[in-house]
Amino acid sequence: MLRWLIVKLRPREGWGMFLLLLVTMVFLPAAAIEAEWVPGDEGLLPFALVALLVGRWLALDQDWGWDVWLLVGLSLGVLASLSVAARAVFFLPGGGEAAFDFVRRWITWLEAAFTGGTSEDPDIFLFYAALLCWGAALLTAWAFYRRQRPLLALLPPVALAALSVFYSERGVLWLVGELGCGVLLLAVGRLAHAKRAWDAKGVDYAADLGIDTTTVAVFIAIPVALLSLFGPQFSVRRVSDWFWRTFEEPSARVDETAERLFGGVSPPEGGPPSGEGGAGASSYLPQTHLLGGRPDLLDTVVMMVWTDEPPPPYEDIPHAYSESQVPRHYWQGANFDRYSGRGWGTTTDFREEVEGGVSLPTPPAYREVEQRFEFVAPHGDTLYALSVPSWIDQPVEAVWRLPDAPAGEDEERELGEDERNDLARLVSEVVSYTVISRLPTPTASDLEAVPPLYSDEIQERYLQLPDTVPQRVRDLAQEVVMGGDTVYERARLLERYLRSYPYSLEIEEPPEDRDVADYFLFGVREGYCDYYATAFVVMARAVGIPARLASGYVGGLYDYGSGAYLVRQGNGHSWPEVYFPGWGWIGFEPTGSQPVMELPEEVVVRDEALPTPTGPPARVVRSRWRRVGLVGAALAGVGVLLVVWLRRLRRRANQPITLALVWGWVGRGGARLGLPQNPALTPGEYAVALAAELRRRAAQARRWSGWWTRLAARGEMMLESLAGLYNKRVYGRPQAVVEEEQVARQAWRRLRTPLRWFRWLRWMQRVARMD
Repeated sequence: MLRWLIVKLRPREGWGMFLLLLVTMVFLPAAAIEAEWVPGDEGLLPFALVALLVGRWLALDQDWGWDVWLLVGLSLGVLASLSVAARAVFFLPGGGEAAFDFVRRWITWLEAAFTGGTSEDPDIFLFYAALLCWGAALLTAWAFYRRQRPLLALLPPVALAALSVFYSERGVLWLVGELGCGVLLLAVGRLAHAKRAWDAKGVDYAADLGIDTTTVAVFIAIPVALLSLFGPQFSVRRVSDWFWRTFEEPSARVDETAERLFGGVSPPEGGPPSGEGGAGASSYLPQTHLLGGRPDLLDTVVMMVWTDEPPPPYEDIPHAYSESQVPRHYWQGANFDRYSGRGWGTTTDFREEVEGGVSLPTPPAYREVEQRFEFVAPHGDTLYALSVPSWIDQPVEAVWRLPDAPAGEDEERELGEDERNDLARLVSEVVSYTVISRLPTPTASDLEAVPPLYSDEIQERYLQLPDTVPQRVRDLAQEVVMGGDTVYERARLLERYLRSYPYSLEIEEPPEDRDVADYFLFGVREGYCDYYATAFVVMARAVGIPARLASGYVGGLYDYGSGAYLVRQGNGHSWPEVYFPGWGWIGFEPTGSQPVMELPEEVVVRDEALPTPTGPPARVVRSRWRRVGLVGAALAGVGVLLVVWLRRLRRRANQPITLALVWGWVGRGGARLGLPQNPALTPGEYAVALAAELRRRAAQARRWSGWWTRLAARGEMMLESLAGLYNKRVYGRPQAVVEEEQVARQAWRRLRTPLRWFRWLRWMQRVARMD
C-alpha cells in the first residue's frame, strides 16, 4: 500500500529532487526560528512547506502567466501570513475574529509608522517575516519549475537566511546546510534540464549519469559547506568593519525605525557586549572588546564635558568645531592591574560610597580642573574624570584596591586614611555629575630625580606578570631600555620604541594560546591602542617598572556654541601609566596615531641605540608572499600554457590532415552550436541541417542582421563543399586525394570563422533569455 502511494504521488521531477528542494527551503524558517526574533515563530516551518507546494502548483500550470501567478500567489500569501501572525486559521471557527483583531492592530501599526509613533507588537514583525518567507518560496518555485534556473531559485531563501544570521549571529549551521543542499540542487537541477533537452532532440545518454553527477556534487558540496562555516573566521571582521563604515548612517536610521515600529522584537544577542566589568562605560567602546579584535570606532557622541579651563584657540575654518585641545584631555574611566596573558582585569578589594572629597594623596605640584559630564548615550556604570578625581558632587561608589589584610583581621574593617590610595574607578548610573581632579604637573627633571623605591604592595600588584609571557618579550624589553639610566628615561625609551610599530585597525583576534604582548611585538607587528598599551605595561614590568593600563576616552571636538567637548565613541582609547613615588601615576602615549605626552623641560633621551621592530607587519609579509605566490602561479600557468601550445603546434605539424579529420572538426563545431553529428544522417544531410541552423540563428540576431546573413551564407557554401568532398572520399573509388585534402583544409579555414561567431551569438542569446 505504501509503495503504491509513493508511486501514485510521485512528482514529475522525481522524489529526490522534490525532497532536496523542500529541505533547502526549510532551512530558511529554521534559521529564523533559532534566532528567536519573536515568540510563536515556530509556525514558520510548516508555513514554508505549504508556501513551496503552492508555488510549485502555480509554476507548473502552464496556462497561467506571470501576472496570474503573481496575483494568486500574493493573495494566498497575505491570507496565510495573516493566519500565522494571528495564530489562527482564517477559515476555521474563531479564526476570523482573531484575524480581524490582528488587522486592527496592523492598522494601528500603520498609523504609528506614518505619524512617528512607536509599536511593540511582535505579531506585526511575525506577519512581515511570514510574508517574506512566502515570497521567497514563491520565487524559488517559479524560477525552479517554470524558468528552470536552479541558481536563480536559490537566491531568495539563501539571501533571507543570511540576513537573519547576519543580524542575530545565530542559525549559522542552518545557513551552511542550505548552501550545501543548494550545491546539490544546482547539480541535479541542471542535469534534469539537460536530460529534457536531450530527450527532445533524441540524444542518447548514460542511464547512470545521475548517480555520477550526484556523487561529484556531494564532494563539491562538502567543501562549500565547510568553507562557508569556517571561512568567515578569517575575514568576517574585516567585511563587517567595511560594512559598518560604509552603511553606518543608513543602518542607524534603519535601527531607529525598527526599534520604533518593532519594539516587541527581541534584540539580537550578537550585538555589542555590555560594559559591565569591562573597561569603560559605553557598550560601544573598544575597551569592552579589549584585546579581542578590531574595535568598533563609531561617530556617535557619548558624552559632553564642560571644564573651567579656557577654550582652545578658535581655528579659522568654516565649521564651528576645533580639534585643537590645549592641553590634550584623557578622560579616564578605569584602570587595570591584573594581566593574564590574554587580556586585562582588575582586582577590586573594597567598595564604599563617597560624596564630596575623595581621599587620595595630593602630588607635590598639580593643577586643579573642574569638569561637568553629561552622558547622551548608554554608559553602563563607569564614571569618567581627568586622571583620578579628588571631589565629586554625587553619591557614587568608589572601587578601591587595598593591601592584603593582616591574618585574622576582618575584611569588612574600616579603611584607614593611608589605605585609600589606589582607586580603580568610580561607579554609578547617574547621567550628569561634576568632579574636580588634581592633575600632577611634574617636569621631566622632577621625574628624573625620583628614585625607584617602591612599597611591597606596589611591587606585588604592578610588577605582576604571568609565567606565560615569553622570554623573548622580556629580553626585548631589556634591550630597549638599555640606554636609560632612570625610570623616566626607560619609560620614554619604551614609548619611542613602540611608536615605531605601524598603527592599524585590521587586526585579527590573538590565538587562544598566544600571549597578547608577544602577538603584537613578534606576530602581527601592528595594532591599535589596546595592543600598544599592553605591550608597554608588560615590557615595563619586565624591567622592574610598576605600570598599569588605563582606559576611557581621549580628546574630543570642542563645540564653541555650547562650550563643551563632544566626546564620541571613536575617541575611545587605552594608554599606560607608570608609578612614580610621590607623584603617583603618570601617563605615557606609545600609540603611534596619538601625539606624545610631553612634559615641561623635556629631557633629551638617547634613542640612537634603540632596536628596530622585530620585522615588518605580518599583514605586509602575507601580502608580499601572496604577490610572490600569484606571480609564481601566473608564470607557472603561462609556462604550462606555452608548453601545451607548443606541443599542440608540433602535433598539428606532424599530423596528416585528412578529410576524415576535417569532417570531425566540422562535427565538433556543430556540437558547440547545439547540433552534434547524428550517425543516421549522411554528410550531405548533416551539412544541410547545420547550414539551416546557421540561417536560423542569423535570423534571430537583433543587430547587424545583414552581416550575420552573409556569414551564414558563407558557412553554407563551405559546408556544401566539404560534404561533397567527404562523400566522394568515403563512397567513391580509392584514388589519390592530395589535392582534395588541400581544398578541404582551405574550406575549413573559411568555415571556422562563421562557426566561432555563431557560437558566440548562441551564448549571447542564452544570456538574453536568462534576463
